[in-house]
Amino acid sequence: MWTGSTALKNIDQSLQTIRNEVVRLDNLLTRLTESMAKNQRHRVKLINDIAAVRLTEIDTGELRSSLTAADRQALQILEQRDEALAKLNVQIESLDQDILDDEQKRESLLASVNQTSQSLVELETKVQSDLRNDQHYLAQLEKTREAESIASEAQSKVELAQQDMDLKAQPYKDDELFMYLWGRGFGTTEYSGGLLARFMDGWVARVIKYEPARINFWNLTEIPKRLNDHAEMVDAAADEEIMALQQLELDALAKGGVKDIEQELEASREMLDQHDDQLEERELALNELLEQRARFVAGDDEYMQRCLSRLTQVLEHKDLSAVHHYVEQTNSPTDDNLVIELQTLDDRLGTVRDDLADVRNMHNKKINKLKELEQVRRNFKNSRYDDVRSGFGNEALLATILGQFLQGVASGSDLWRVIQRNQRYRDVSSLPDFGSGGLGRRGRSRRGGLGDLLGGGSISRGRRKRRNSSWHLPSPRRGGGGFRFPGGGGGGGGGFKTGGGF
Repeated sequence: MWTGSTALKNIDQSLQTIRNEVVRLDNLLTRLTESMAKNQRHRVKLINDIAAVRLTEIDTGELRSSLTAADRQALQILEQRDEALAKLNVQIESLDQDILDDEQKRESLLASVNQTSQSLVELETKVQSDLRNDQHYLAQLEKTREAESIASEAQSKVELAQQDMDLKAQPYKDDELFMYLWGRGFGTTEYSGGLLARFMDGWVARVIKYEPARINFWNLTEIPKRLNDHAEMVDAAADEEIMALQQLELDALAKGGVKDIEQELEASREMLDQHDDQLEERELALNELLEQRARFVAGDDEYMQRCLSRLTQVLEHKDLSAVHHYVEQTNSPTDDNLVIELQTLDDRLGTVRDDLADVRNMHNKKINKLKELEQVRRNFKNSRYDDVRSGFGNEALLATILGQFLQGVASGSDLWRVIQRNQRYRDVSSLPDFGSGGLGRRGRSRRGGLGDLLGGGSISRGRRKRRNSSWHLPSPRRGGGGFRFPGGGGGGGGGFKTGGGF
């Protein structure tokens, strides 16, 4: 079984794997973008050389001047771009180091939280040990268990009665004339109608022998109602007994000094939460800078666009068609070689464009994966799954789903569901289901029974909400943010196991 800390470290390692892949793709994009700009500038130079070889100065003076100026301006823009990218890289490296320092500090803060949490567990263990020898408590526990047993049995009887009624009531429900008279309340004080209606309804009642059927059907529907009333009464009595038992537990915890440790734990968790907020802000800022750099390395930044736009502009010069015309007519091997080189260069540019598009797509997917896994880790922390008592069964499955996530087979929401499903609280001395923690688990809601038949909804019974368990297990962080994932995948926020009964 993985501990909460082990699971978190594996998530962190997966994050680092994705970040390394992003950096690798950054470098590849940088090389492709630089190659694109270099080839475009070389294309301008080739066309300039072709013009110099074949055409007179008077024909190409304006064109060659434009080509030279465009090349010079493109070089200046690329120099400005290098400066801007260098500054951006410095910001990224600085923020990345801040995040690394924050993560190391968080480990220290988490260790403090878990140490206090362990102290609380040890106190609860002592209190539970004392309660095992407290005759007054044991008597109340037995009384509560008996009340719970009676309430559960009463609830089972309600369910059986509803099932029996569903079966036996079907012939009555299938009889349209009977249900018509029943719905009008015929034969009861609720019935009302004019002289003709009373005459006709009475005639129908005599034909179908309504009165004995009405009495039988009333008895059939009344039994679950009466059993339900009884179940509600014993359920309320069980509530009172369980609350009395829990009060004894709370008094014992207070006497043992739990309040001071609770306050210390809450303060430690608040510090950890504030630190996580700061870490999250820095991660979001880093992601914004990474997206800016992604635009640079993919050639989508303003500098590269200006450079390519300027080169494209000069390649649309009005005299350029004359260059192509004279090249086609000449037999000179010099300019023919230049034309061949130009054609080869154009083919290479097409390949670079295609490679650049593919790598951009891979880079975007990795950035999205990075955001998804950061959200999973955020949910993990907000759910207190890194608590000292938290553990994860089936670590082989968790390792597999992490690997599938890195390969792009599983989504962030898939990963989060597996994490939630396999999260457990380990036995670290104190028992979360001790005493009242193991009681109060009755509850059911049944539809299609008496309520539907009478048009009043459904009979629905269940345990009323009571106070939290006496024994402390981490609650999800209040105001810890939603469980959402980039790209629309939702993780859901439920599934948090407290181990208690309330």
